[in-house]
Amino acid sequence: MKRNEFLTTLTGGFSVACVACMAQACSKDESGAPAAVNAPGSTKGFSVNLDTELKTINNFIARNGVIVFRISSGNTAASFVAYSTVCPHEGATVEYNASTTNFLCPAHGSTFSSTGALIQGPATKGLTVLVVELTGSTLRVIG
Repeated sequence: MKRNEFLTTLTGGFSVACVACMAQACSKDESGAPAAVNAPGSTKGFSVNLDTELKTINNFIARNGVIVFRISSGNTAASFVAYSTVCPHEGATVEYNASTTNFLCPAHGSTFSSTGALIQGPATKGLTVLVVELTGSTLRVIG
């Protein structure tokens, strides 16, 4: 086999693989929502021990595709807010910047406020707010 034929054969296979990856990144799930490229694990069962974590206002933790913030003092469910870190545009994982208190999607540049609201697209809506419940000193994100 000549070098040119070999390279054509080799890159043809890679082209198919790349097209499949791009199609997945732009696909939608059964509900019509974008399919997550970096799909997080289930948020169900995600718990935080408030005796050791999130003890002061503005503390946050990120786990399992969720970010949880303490927004006020006291251990009530209203003292906390949780967001999915999945960008509503194409499902990439957004990153929180504590110095600007914004979320940024590294895939396409969408920016979200600390309340999860959309600041700049291409996303067309804000981050998904998740439900939290509190039992004793355990905060649970229930999705």
